[in-house]
This record gives sequence, C-alpha cells and structure tokens, in this order.
Amino acid sequence: MKQDPKAAEQARRDAAEHIDHRARMRERMVRQGFDSLEPHEALEVLLYYVVPRRDVNPLAHRLIRTFGGYHRVFEASIEELKKVEGVGDQVALYLYTLGAHERRCDRSRVMQENRRACLDTVERMADYLRPQFTGLRQETAVLLCLDAGRRPISCDVLCRGAVSASEVSVHSINELAVRHKADTVVLAHNHPRGPARPSQADIQTTVQLRALLRGVGVALVEHLIFGEQDFVSLAECGFFTEY
Repeated sequence: MKQDPKAAEQARRDAAEHIDHRARMRERMVRQGFDSLEPHEALEVLLYYVVPRRDVNPLAHRLIRTFGGYHRVFEASIEELKKVEGVGDQVALYLYTLGAHERRCDRSRVMQENRRACLDTVERMADYLRPQFTGLRQETAVLLCLDAGRRPISCDVLCRGAVSASEVSVHSINELAVRHKADTVVLAHNHPRGPARPSQADIQTTVQLRALLRGVGVALVEHLIFGEQDFVSLAECGFFTEY
C-alpha cells in the first residue's frame, strides 16, 4: 500500500521535532542540572534511555498522575507499572530498577557513614534502620547485629511477607548472631501501608522470640516497627520487661 506523501512528511517532521526536543532537554539538564527540571520533565529525560523514538511526555504525565507523585513511580512494583497505558516489560523493569538502585544507595550510604557509630538510643537505631524499609511495598523483617559497644556489625533480611514467630525463626537469628559474633541484636519490621501501631501478633512474636533467644544466649534488646511516617519501639512500650 502506497504511503500518503503528506502523512510521511508529517511523520518526518514529528520525528525531527522529538529529536530536537530531546536535545534541548538534555542540554538544559547538563547546563542547569537535573534538579532544574520539573517532575514530569525529569521522568521524561529518564524515559529517553528506554524509549528511543516515541514522544514520552504524555507517558511521564500519566505515570505521575497514576501513582500520585514523582517518587511513587519508583516505588511501584513491576506489575503495577505494567498496568499503566504505554508501559511494557522493558519500561517497567527499567523504572523499577531505578527505584531499587536509589534505595540500595541510601542503605549503603547510611551503613557506610554509621559503620562505627554507637547505636545506644532508640532514635539512633531508628535512623540507622529506616532506609532498610524506604519504598518497600511488602512487609519485611531485618536483624541488626551489634557489638559490645552497640556498634553495627551487619543488617540482614530475615523474611518478607507476614512477620510472625513462625517466619522469623530463632534458628536464623541465632545463626546470624553467631556468624557475626554479635553481642546483642535488634529486630525491625515495617507496616508498608499504615501506621507503626503494633498488632497483637507483633507483640506475641516479640515476647516469644525474646524468651526463646534468651535460651540460646542471644540478647534481643529492641524490636522497632516502622510505619509510613513514624516508628514504634516495643521496648519503650514495656514489652521487654523481664518476667
């Protein structure tokens, strides 16, 4: 079928316009910095690297509108991203990877900067552990191992999903504590879509694990629960009272 000359010419003009627009955006980013871009423009520039020719301005707006903010685009799962019109496997994996990379950088930075810090208060423990849960959409439990000076040795993921005594095993905690020669350990988990208010299951898990770990010589000194905006210390709530 013969192509309409007018349509072909318009397509060539559109392609040239997109190329010029991308060049101007990249030049502006280099000259003024990435932070000079509006949220949809910043996302648009990132999409250039995975969508080589198509106009991605509408897609950038659609993503931000769908998830309710620039940062939330990078917190979305691959499955959630693929539900957005215009997002295929490659774009979804790319955006998810960018978000995961940023979170890993944050965790690495905090651990590097605080590798010899004394985590002897609830606030210091919370500041150290908070990046472990930033952007996570699934309930996750981690174990922080401390030396005799309450300095961090390691921080390991124990489980993902519902955090209960059956999921967070005494054996796994004991194994990590022995491997890292920890003097004490701190348990932490998140409530991804709500407040840090401890559930009855959280309390039961804490009491049960602390008693069982004491039997194998591991001192569980804190259990922190992180919500979207806050955190709660179960030790400060009185659930670590000796009995």
